[in-house]
Amino acid sequence: MRFHLLGSLEVLDDDLPVPLGGVKQRAALGFLLLHANRVVATSKLLQALWSRDVPPTARKMLQNAVSGLRGVLTPHGSTPEGSALLLTHAPGYLLRVDQNSLDLSRFQQLTEQGRGELSAGNWPAAAKVLRKALSLWRGPVLADLAETGINWPELTAIKDCRLATQEDCFEAEIACGRHYEIIGELESLIEVEPYRERLGGQLMLALYRCGRQVDALSVYRRTRAALVEELGLEPGRELQELERAILDHAPALDLPPSVQRRHLLAVGQASPVVITPAPVVEPPAVTVDALDVTTVERKLVSVVMVSAQLGLAAGDGDPEDVDAVHQEVASVVSAEVSRLGGVVGGNVGSVFLAMFGVPKTAEDDADRAVRASLAVRDRLAAVADVQIGVATGDSLVRLPSSGVPTATGVLLDQCRQLMALAPLGAVRACTSTRDAASSVTWEADGAPTGGWQAVSCVSPRGATRRSQAAVPFVERERELLVLQGLLDEVSVRRRPHFVTVLGEAGVGKTRLVNELATSCSTALRGTATAFGDDHGYGPLSDVVSGFSSFETLRASLSSLVGVGELADRLHGSLACLAQPGPGVQADFPAWRRFLEEVAESSPLVVLLEDVHWANDVVLDFVEELSEHAGSVPLLVIATARPELLQRRPSWFGGKRNATTISLEPLSHNGTRSLLNSLLQTSELSSELWQALVSCVGGNPLFATEYARMVSDPRMPCVQNGSSLPVPPSVRGVLTTQLDSLPFDVKAVLQDAAVAGDLVSPGAVAATGGRDVLDVAKALELLEQRDILRRQGRNSETGEIEYGFRHLLVRDVVAEQLPRATRASKHERAQAWFEEPALDLTDRWAG
Repeated sequence: MRFHLLGSLEVLDDDLPVPLGGVKQRAALGFLLLHANRVVATSKLLQALWSRDVPPTARKMLQNAVSGLRGVLTPHGSTPEGSALLLTHAPGYLLRVDQNSLDLSRFQQLTEQGRGELSAGNWPAAAKVLRKALSLWRGPVLADLAETGINWPELTAIKDCRLATQEDCFEAEIACGRHYEIIGELESLIEVEPYRERLGGQLMLALYRCGRQVDALSVYRRTRAALVEELGLEPGRELQELERAILDHAPALDLPPSVQRRHLLAVGQASPVVITPAPVVEPPAVTVDALDVTTVERKLVSVVMVSAQLGLAAGDGDPEDVDAVHQEVASVVSAEVSRLGGVVGGNVGSVFLAMFGVPKTAEDDADRAVRASLAVRDRLAAVADVQIGVATGDSLVRLPSSGVPTATGVLLDQCRQLMALAPLGAVRACTSTRDAASSVTWEADGAPTGGWQAVSCVSPRGATRRSQAAVPFVERERELLVLQGLLDEVSVRRRPHFVTVLGEAGVGKTRLVNELATSCSTALRGTATAFGDDHGYGPLSDVVSGFSSFETLRASLSSLVGVGELADRLHGSLACLAQPGPGVQADFPAWRRFLEEVAESSPLVVLLEDVHWANDVVLDFVEELSEHAGSVPLLVIATARPELLQRRPSWFGGKRNATTISLEPLSHNGTRSLLNSLLQTSELSSELWQALVSCVGGNPLFATEYARMVSDPRMPCVQNGSSLPVPPSVRGVLTTQLDSLPFDVKAVLQDAAVAGDLVSPGAVAATGGRDVLDVAKALELLEQRDILRRQGRNSETGEIEYGFRHLLVRDVVAEQLPRATRASKHERAQAWFEEPALDLTDRWAG
């Protein structure tokens, strides 16, 4: 367990934040940590928590706060080695903390070590150690408590200690010749600390050595004016001597031969100041095995925090009883999170962290997170009282090649607050989660303290699909005529036919089959989902329940085929699909016979949607059905994303009774027509119209989401024509597609997104520092995946050039890169493009 005071108060256990209580509990912990390993009198604690107007119940409130802290700092009463111990020790309390676990103690240790190096004249070592000490600071000491009005003398003392350490660090770095690097930091600090003469002298010396004599003297005049006018004091002797040395261009300021005194303001004496050049350290040779393969990305994730209060289930608190319940809670959380595609990030005591959207994004991560939370709540109802928080938003995610991904950002704090505010036995989520989790039932009104309470969730099959009834049918007439013609042919010739409708997410596959279904006399529909309890059998289960509910299935089958052995056999094979599990016995002949019997009575259309999510058994059955179905009027239409062909490259290839329809994006005019019908406002500028059409890129789902966003008068883009943000649902679709790419191919795509609108293997290789031949192969694969499109060859270099099929893809890919990484890649790309064209001819590839 580690404690952070140098910034907001934080307690971490295995890098996970430990939830703390209210202001008084946090203040008590902060004050005890300032006096760690020392007895703090109760009277002193009371004075720190209530500087005046101490309430009569103050001692009781303090006892409650201490009791709560004991539960946080020593979970379940255990006292493992190295953990904090909060003891009652007359006349107050004693908080035992390992010095290495407290950032304030670590800062003080490093400061003393750095000052020792400074006194010995070892400037580079001193600068390194002191910089390491200063890097522990994340803001003002106990910043969150200071915001509440707390102003303890200890805080001022620690602040002064930090300033003194900064001055020591500047002294070492100036002596190392790093005056250029620290001028900005010195100037910023002198603005808030105008009376510190040592800082003023260091800035003067740094400016002088940068050739800025006038600026150095100006600093002296400002410092003197502040001292004289506000304090009535003249600058000290050392600062005055430094000013005269600058005016005289004293040689001691330029090339000092040695250093005898510690302070850099000591000039004009027998032992002048020296600048020791920083040593040049050759970087070690980097081998492939030594590379850090952790990937850092900005991602939209949903975070879940579960706090389980064990209560009566833990018995009388015996450690073995507590551990048994704790293991049961951990097992439930792990099982439900894993079942829905999430990752358990660890736990601090009885607080568990889970993440959805890492390492790979799913379009319904928020839905999965809430569904997992509700399942955990229900399963643990008899074991523990739980409080669960769910938050969705941007986070910086680290994806190691091995181990558990981690996420950082204010999202975790938001989730912790939601969890803490949730009533016992409740799931509370942020507004972003509520908007994205469409299969969840919520309480009508938000909680007064923020967030929304989840009540229950409906079946995942089809629940997360957005209603498309109001979406006009645009530019799909030709495909609809093909389907209607095949249905007519099936009915007339009594011969089965199989159709696969392929298209990216949101391109209109469901809208197309819906249009056909309205003209069918008998249509059975099944939908595969990316998660759920159907183990991938959802499409078949839906088809059977569309024919008859499972409760009346036996009677319906008897009406279809008569009473007897066939009805019994069909019922035995189909009933197991009511609640399918991994042990379902696949009976292809019986399933096929069922569809044949239904089609025998009337032409049958079977619509199987999103089969790219179905399990292999379902896919095998569909292919087997196409080969062995009898002469019955059966039309099977399967919709899928192109990922299906990655799983089944030969899907229905070369079969006489099979047709594949690929849905392309809408044309420019089709997109405008669709947007016209969806928009609730016509007052849009031509620039905004152009931006809308470009962002939609012919995708009806994108058109629906952008129309909903632009129709909101609160959106700034409507008022001032600013660039259009990416709606979360659109971003989720694109990120899911990108995360399905192989790791190294996605990395090349990220380099291409930074390199420019038109990219070649040479430019992308230079941007990412990769081998040009490997990059060329990756770009070819991206072209096959229809993410990039070939634009011809560069006339100067002869390289193939590619462009992004959709500009939104490029923007979303680039936004995943951290700012520093993106800037570094951009610089390399610019340097490559600025090279003479003659030098590029050797980089031809592809």
